Amino acid sequence: MSQPFRLVSGGLIDRTQPLRFRFDGREYQGFAGDTLASALLANGARLIGRSFKYHRPRGVLTAGPEEPNAMVHLRTGARREPNTRATMVELYDGLEATSQHCWPSPRFDALAVNALLSPLFPAGFYSKTFMWPAGFWKRVYEPVIRRAAGLGAAATEPDPDRYEKMHVHVDVLVVGGGPAGIASAVYAGSEGMSALVLEDVAIGGQAGTSRSTCRWSAPARPVLQRPRPRPAPGPGSCCARNAPSSAGRCAASV
Repeated sequence: MSQPFRLVSGGLIDRTQPLRFRFDGREYQGFAGDTLASALLANGARLIGRSFKYHRPRGVLTAGPEEPNAMVHLRTGARREPNTRATMVELYDGLEATSQHCWPSPRFDALAVNALLSPLFPAGFYSKTFMWPAGFWKRVYEPVIRRAAGLGAAATEPDPDRYEKMHVHVDVLVVGGGPAGIASAVYAGSEGMSALVLEDVAIGGQAGTSRSTCRWSAPARPVLQRPRPRPAPGPGSCCARNAPSSAGRCAASV
């Protein structure tokens, strides 16, 4: 199965482990280490879904948890998981995902007609437009608007899975596992403090994927400098003469 937009080498994927997955009923192939977004892009799938209000075409915009466009449904049945960012889904063999906020498909979305009527739909239009007849709001207007503007649909069956959780208390919490984050945790540990590094992609950050790095010198052992106590004022200093009016001048001259 060809992947026309796949680089020949490089990246964090293992090209010796192909994985098959399905998106909107169509079968694709990716590799171990891919995200759903990177595998779709490698296969030339650029249209992932539709925008929230006007149902305009949307594709992958970012490479992390800030992705606003590539929102998909994962799995089916009781394990159905809506509003999942494709950039945060690690690819596995047999993964099934579908686009959301479009009908019947992202390529042909019937509600894309909203884009043509955008001048009639300014922000907050529903708060003052659908006021008559009064009985229509709950029976007609509100259900139609909610159905058109909603995002993913959650599963209606009970979740069959159980989830583990833990509570961790540390001296230093480092958000981001790049070179600076790892160094911070190592330095804290060398001073006898417990440290926890949080990373959502891969430890090492860009250093793990960069083709070249810069060398920089650092002390062999990190030392945390503590502030030195300020010496007491001598007998000849202006502060030692304990004149209240001169305290401000003394502080300003330091």
